[in-house]
Amino acid sequence: MQCGCHCIKCGSMELQSNRVGDIENDGYFDMHHTCLKCNAHFDHLEGDVFDSCSKCGYKAS
Repeated sequence: MQCGCHCIKCGSMELQSNRVGDIENDGYFDMHHTCLKCNAHFDHLEGDVFDSCSKCGYKAS
């Protein structure tokens, strides 16, 4: 999946993307990204950074 996002910590576009939640009637869905360069895990829209995420199974290493 490509969305054109950049890492909110280092600016890299090398992201692993995960859909979280259901697809809305208008086709929108929430995304979480994990940066493959600095390992930051963040919410696509809100900009929240997570140390762990139950929706994606992410845990900071």
